[in-house]
Amino acid sequence: MATTELSAYPGEGFEPRLIERFVSLRNKRVLEIGCGDGRLTFQYAPHASSVLAIDPDRPSIDEALFQQGEGGAPNIDFRLGSIERLTRPGAPFDVALFSWSL
Repeated sequence: MATTELSAYPGEGFEPRLIERFVSLRNKRVLEIGCGDGRLTFQYAPHASSVLAIDPDRPSIDEALFQQGEGGAPNIDFRLGSIERLTRPGAPFDVALFSWSL
C-alpha cells in the first residue's frame, strides 16, 4: 500500500535532477550555502569532485556530520558558518548552490 505522508520537501532525487537541468555538478567543486542537515547535499555529492557545505545552525551541522559518519560521501566538508564569514574567500568553486535557505 502506498503511503500518503505529506512532506514540505520534494521527493528524493527531484532537486538534484532539477539542478542538473541547469548545470552539471559532475566533477565540479561545489559551494552549498545553507546546507542544513545535508538532506540535499548527500543526494548530489557523489557526482561532485568536492563540496564545501556551510550552515549557521550547529544542530543541523552536527546532524550532517553524524550522517556523514554513518557512510555519507567523504568528499563533503561540512562547516558551521555563514557565507558572510567564509574563511576561504576567493576559493575556487565551479558552482554555488543554496536551496530552502530563506
